[in-house]
Amino acid sequence: MKHNRLVLTLVSLTAGVGLGFLGSLLLFPSNQMETNTSPQISGSVPFSEYANSDNSKHPVPHSLATVIEIESPTERRIALYQLVSKKNAEQITEFINQTFDIESIQSLYSVQRLLFSELARIAPTKTLELVWKTERIRWGPLLDVVAVQWSLFAPTDALRAFSVLDEPWKSRALTTVFQQQDALDVAELKDLTQSLNITDTFVKWTYEKQLAAVIDEPRKAFSLAIEADTSNFHRRHMLKQITRRWVEREGTDDISTMFSLVYDLFADTRFLWSSVVGEIAKPNPELAWKQLSSMPLEIRKLFVDDVFDEWFERDPDAAIEAIRTQEYVDAMASEMYSHLLTWVRAVSDRILEYIELVPEDYKLTAIEIAVEHLAENSPPNEIIDLLTQLRLRGFNTQEATYSFVRVWSTKDPLAAVEWTSKNMDQGPGDGQWMLTTALEKLALSDPERAMEFALKQPEESRLEDAVIIELMQQGEFDKALSFLPRIRETTGYPYIYEGVSYHLIVAGRIEEALTLADRLEETEKHLFYSKLVYPWLRFELDSLLEFLPKLPTEELRRTVAIAVLGEQERYPYLTANELEYVRSLLPDETN
Repeated sequence: MKHNRLVLTLVSLTAGVGLGFLGSLLLFPSNQMETNTSPQISGSVPFSEYANSDNSKHPVPHSLATVIEIESPTERRIALYQLVSKKNAEQITEFINQTFDIESIQSLYSVQRLLFSELARIAPTKTLELVWKTERIRWGPLLDVVAVQWSLFAPTDALRAFSVLDEPWKSRALTTVFQQQDALDVAELKDLTQSLNITDTFVKWTYEKQLAAVIDEPRKAFSLAIEADTSNFHRRHMLKQITRRWVEREGTDDISTMFSLVYDLFADTRFLWSSVVGEIAKPNPELAWKQLSSMPLEIRKLFVDDVFDEWFERDPDAAIEAIRTQEYVDAMASEMYSHLLTWVRAVSDRILEYIELVPEDYKLTAIEIAVEHLAENSPPNEIIDLLTQLRLRGFNTQEATYSFVRVWSTKDPLAAVEWTSKNMDQGPGDGQWMLTTALEKLALSDPERAMEFALKQPEESRLEDAVIIELMQQGEFDKALSFLPRIRETTGYPYIYEGVSYHLIVAGRIEEALTLADRLEETEKHLFYSKLVYPWLRFELDSLLEFLPKLPTEELRRTVAIAVLGEQERYPYLTANELEYVRSLLPDETN
């Protein structure tokens, strides 16, 4: 009797709704449908559930709301089957639209997924449009439903439709199609994905398939990831997958053996080991540190930062205590700065309390790190007060003060300039470089005020030159050139012209660079032109060869030609013919 009911149930399902809806019953087990939001669509439903259900006991529901109110998942699904039996795409679409207006309850989502599955079988494009009308949290799982159904009967159309989606939905849907379809072989997929400009996603999926086959063999799996022709982001993802699986299978009792294998495979790569070492150390970073400490120095230096970072995140006090020993400082001095970055940034707001824990030779470095980090988000007066307290405790804060001013000037350059000009003695050296740094930032936000300030400073500071050069470096050529007539005269050659002409040459503004010579004394022009040669030769060689014979005097032509030959000795810019041409412009006695 049970067998007959099973046959009748399956026949009625197939005849009434179609294989798509039957497939959805198999894809979405009743014990998972209520809460499953995973992108994985798998599982099976015991046929006996439906075989033991007597459809005659359940009257055909008259509305979707009635179906949703049914408490039993199995009975609700049978009722939904009866409701959508023999319905077309427009009618099923209307049912889906109704779900948007029904109060969100747990059973609503299970009904919604089944409706999407059936509609995707007969109208996938319309179903895809409806995905984006649901709650955002449902987009991923419902997109999976559409991708699975579409891939079963029209994978090419599915790939074409999904290829124009935004990320992350694009990669998610495409990967589902790659996994589910069996109509296209690898060669066909390769050609199709190339034509749709989705090769990257196909390549990732291909490598993921290869990785699944060897993931329990770390050496093979890591080699695959290292050599994979894929993005660095995906490569790191593969490496983390492999490492987590490795640690899960083998535990962390013998971390040193793991580190040895990683060193063997990764030593010649560019920091690819970082995510691997971190994942190995994460379950027990203290044990990882101890085992690493007994390994050869070359391995320790390569991996110690990543192990320290994991340990510091778990137990900062213990991690710091480990690097404070003189033995460690002596052996691993080259790694101390990176350790300090991690630690000091974390405790920067309590640096006065923690500074004594820092090894003596690294205290000033720690202070500079803390001040620079705090300056990003703290009020300037708090940083100034901190620097004062540190000085009172006997610390040299000149470099830290410079770091503070450098950060401050990016936020409020005028205030930074005004404070710095009154506290030059607190910066390194005579404070001039600290003031210049702040003034350069002011030049970008308020060039007129920056120039006015510069011209009020002692003439020997030449701060107006710094304003002009900063504007030139940032491409503000016209404003910078307008300031040139305002610079104060110098007792020697005005080297500001060298910097200005360099940037003009690089920008291709050759004639403007040459006209700068008109501002110079005759005795200064030869030096100007000889200084012009390096950027001219490097960035605008054709222009140089064109202008060289047009220079106003034979003496200037000779000066430039000699400078060109001098640069040619350092680097072969000129071809043999070009070199011969330059030599032809020199008197015989010079050649």
